[in-house]
Amino acid sequence: MKPARQPVKRRHRRMPVPEFGDWRVPVDKPHETEHLRPHSVSMIRRLKVQAAYWQDLEPVYGAQDAPDWEPVHGLKQLVRLGIGLLGLLPLSVVMVFALLVQLHHAAPVVSDLGFWQSVPVWYSVLGVLVFAALKYFRLVDAVLVFLYVLGHELTHALAAVLCFGKVQAMSVNMEGGYVDTDTDNLFVALAPYFVPLWMLVWMLVFFVANWIAPFESYLPWLFAGFGFWWAFHVYWTLWVIPREQPDLLENGVVLSFMIIMLTNIAALVVMLRCFGVLSFRGYWHDFKYCAREIYETYHALALWLWQQI
Repeated sequence: MKPARQPVKRRHRRMPVPEFGDWRVPVDKPHETEHLRPHSVSMIRRLKVQAAYWQDLEPVYGAQDAPDWEPVHGLKQLVRLGIGLLGLLPLSVVMVFALLVQLHHAAPVVSDLGFWQSVPVWYSVLGVLVFAALKYFRLVDAVLVFLYVLGHELTHALAAVLCFGKVQAMSVNMEGGYVDTDTDNLFVALAPYFVPLWMLVWMLVFFVANWIAPFESYLPWLFAGFGFWWAFHVYWTLWVIPREQPDLLENGVVLSFMIIMLTNIAALVVMLRCFGVLSFRGYWHDFKYCAREIYETYHALALWLWQQI
C-alpha cells in the first residue's frame, strides 16, 4: 500500500540571504509599505546561492516549518537549464521580434486618432493611468499589497484544483501567504506569474451581468477595469520576480523565467489582437519569417567561426 502523499506547502517566506529580501513588506507603518524596493540580482548570483540558501532553511524556519519540497538539482537541473536556454530562450526571441514586426506593420492603425479615441483603447489606457497614479502617490498601498497576496495564493489554489489536486489549507495576510496542496507541477508553481486573476474575475463579472441584463453604458467600466487590472498584474509580476521566490527556485530559475516570459508575451499578443492592432495570421507569418532569418544568421555565423578554427 502506497503511503499518502505529503501536501506541498507553497509559502512565501523571508529569505536568509540579505540581497534578496522578500516581496512582502512590513505593515507596522502602513504609509511606508512601498518604501522597500526589489533588489536586482543577476541570474548567475541566484544560481550560486541556491544551494547555500536551502542549507539555511532549518535554522531560520525550524524543522517543522521547513518546506516539503526542494529546488531542482543535479541532472534534472541541467536538463531544465538546457531546455530554458536552448529551447525557450530562442523561442522567446523569435516571439519578441515577430511582435515588433507586427507593431511596425500596425503603425498606420496606431497613429490614427480614432484608434485612441475608441472606447476599448481610451478607457483601458485610463485604467492603466489610474493604477499608475495610485502607485505613484501611494494612496492605497496596503490594499494593493493584500490584493496581490490574495490573488497570488488563489491562483496557486485554482491551478492545483485544475490539475485535479486538493487544497487542504490556505493562509493570506499582510505578511504573506501559503497554500497547502497535494499537487505540484510547473503550472501550479508559476500560474500566478502569468495568469492575471483579478482581470479575469473583473471580465467574468461583467460578461455574466451582461448575459443576465444586456447593457452598453457600462462598457467604459469594463475596459477601464481591464486596463487597471492588467497594469496591476504586470507591475506586481515585474516587482516580485527580482526577489528570491521559492516558486522559481523549485523548478529552476532559468526555465521558470523563460516560461513566465513566453506566457506573458502570448497574453500580450492576444490582448493586442482583441484591440485590432495585429492579427493571428499576420503574427504567425512574421513569426516564421523571423525564425527563418534568425536561424540563417546564426547558421552563417557558426560556419564562419568553424572556418576560422
